Order: sequence, then structure tokens, then C-alpha cells
Amino acid sequence: RKNLPKPLLAIPYATRAMSAASSDSAEIATGSKRPFDPSLADPSPPSKLQRFSQSDISPADADSGGEAGAESEAMAGARLSRTQRYLVAVEYDGTRFSGSQQQPNQRTVVGVLKEAFHKFIGQPVSIFCSSRTDAGVHALSNVCHVDVERISKRKPGEVLPPHDPEVVKCAVNHFLHKNEGDIMVTDVRCVAPDFHARYKALERT
Repeated sequence: RKNLPKPLLAIPYATRAMSAASSDSAEIATGSKRPFDPSLADPSPPSKLQRFSQSDISPADADSGGEAGAESEAMAGARLSRTQRYLVAVEYDGTRFSGSQQQPNQRTVVGVLKEAFHKFIGQPVSIFCSSRTDAGVHALSNVCHVDVERISKRKPGEVLPPHDPEVVKCAVNHFLHKNEGDIMVTDVRCVAPDFHARYKALERT
């Protein structure tokens, strides 16, 4: 330490002094003249939670708030982890379709797919396609994504692990073939929750 330049020794000392001064600012404002004690210095800034004393929060509120918060976070995390987003590629003959986007009182690609998924998992879903096709237009591989939460049909309310992509493909095709047989799922893959069939598309032909 004796061999080090004086400015390098002064820098850490000044830092400690400034930290101590910030923690004792309240006492200086009230006119306290007691000497500075380095052992009482707290370099970390006071937390916002320290503005409320423990007596301001009743034990009942604290317990119920903590438990409710933890429970809601756990439920949200479990629900999120059980919802699987699938990438679904479909092939269809557009002769009897009024386009791909859902329309009231019209037979559309999205409408038929939503009906098949509803019959498969027992609850409504939202389907987003990468491209729109007009009435009468065919598609070899129009890609869409859908979020599926697998809920037990024997025990309503019980959430089960996600379906395997091959199971989704076979089950949805089963209900599609019962419709008109002019649309089928050619591929199903699991994708990340933030994947979007429309905005993540790299090419359209």
C-alpha cells in the first residue's frame, strides 16, 4: 500500500465515505451531532418497503396477501407451462371454401379447422394462418399455429401434459375427413410460445 500512488488510495476511501453519508443523511437533517460510526454505515439504498412499518400491516393481511400472491403465480405458471403451441400445415382443395379466413355463415378453412380442433380437445381454439387464400383457391401447405391446453375429459378441470404432434395430426384429420374430405393436416410440430405463423413466415408462394 505504501508503494501505491496516493490518488489510488483516496478513491476507495472517498467511495466509502459517500456511502456512509447517504445512509446518515436523515440524522444530519435533524441536527444530530453524534460522531460518525463506520460500523453503522449501510452502503445499500433503503428499500421502498421500509417506508411502511411492520405495525402498519396486519398479520392477517400479510398472510393472506403472501399466500394469494404465491398461489396465483403458481397457478399462472402451471397454466402457461401446460399450454402448447403447435405449428400446423394444411393442404386443401379450395373449390368449396369461401376463402381461408373465418366468415359468418360461410364455410372457410379456419372455420373447419377450428371445428375439428374443438371436437378433438373439447374446447374452442384460435387459429392463425400464415397466408390468406380467396374463395376457390387451393393450397399445398398453408401453415398456421394454434394453442392447445389438454384438459381431461374424464376429470373436468384437470390439466394434462400436451399431446404429441403425431396424435394431434391423426385426431384432427379424423374429424376433417368426416367433414368433406377436401382438407387435411400434413404436418404438426411443437413451437415456442412466441412463435407466430404470420409474422415469423420467411417466404410465401
